[in-house]
Amino acid sequence: MGTQALQPRPVDIGDETPAPALVARVVWLEIRRKEEYLALFILMGLYLMIAIGARLVGDGRDESVALMLNMGLFLSSSLAAVLTLLTASRLIPSEVENRTLYPLLAKPVHRREVILGKFLATLTAGVSAFALFTLMTTLTWVQKFPVAGQDLFMFIQAAILQVIALGLLASVALLLSLVLPKAVTILTVGMLYFAGEPILNVLRSVTRDWTVGPAVDNVLSLIPSFSNLTLLQRFTDGAPALGFGEFLGLCLYGLIPMLVFLGLASHLFERK
Repeated sequence: MGTQALQPRPVDIGDETPAPALVARVVWLEIRRKEEYLALFILMGLYLMIAIGARLVGDGRDESVALMLNMGLFLSSSLAAVLTLLTASRLIPSEVENRTLYPLLAKPVHRREVILGKFLATLTAGVSAFALFTLMTTLTWVQKFPVAGQDLFMFIQAAILQVIALGLLASVALLLSLVLPKAVTILTVGMLYFAGEPILNVLRSVTRDWTVGPAVDNVLSLIPSFSNLTLLQRFTDGAPALGFGEFLGLCLYGLIPMLVFLGLASHLFERK
């Protein structure tokens, strides 16, 4: 009976709920069964213990609080990104290996709805983790948040851009998971997210003097830089809020590629 209780509920296409939402619900049930995700919460819990300990010993200087906020928000965004990356990279390959995807595709569900449902589940999981971790971080220092010199509006802008970054991350991982092995997808997309800008700059410098250097540079310029969307450190460093035009441009910078990658993933999945 215990094993049956852990089985995800089959997708009932006769339900009035839209198919992408049903697919997302199944993915959420699978995420809840993955024990390794508990490690992310344990890491965040260790930070909270350190932060609470710092509060109890009375180290409430603005510099110390800003440092702890920086650490907490970095962990919040990074752990949410890891959860998003692992989930998006493993969804379809794991279901193909376990032969659980084909019964779903035999039902009257469009393959693009499957991609959309998995994307929504992955994104909501990542955003939920980010929101929870960020809430715990800010509540730990609620009396000093934001620290003098920090712009609360910049924090709101950075949080919105972080959500868009998670969506872009999920779309890239879903797309590459259709053409690459799971481990390669996780490694490639993880490097793009956490160290994309330095890696792309090295590639540009290496190929600068080659005959195909300009062509390589044009191709690399098409790869979105996640560092343009992960701006929480700018908030903790005391940077002012972005202007409306700059903020809107960054939103479009993340949203447009995200939609393009989702469209490509749907197209590839239709052809598989």
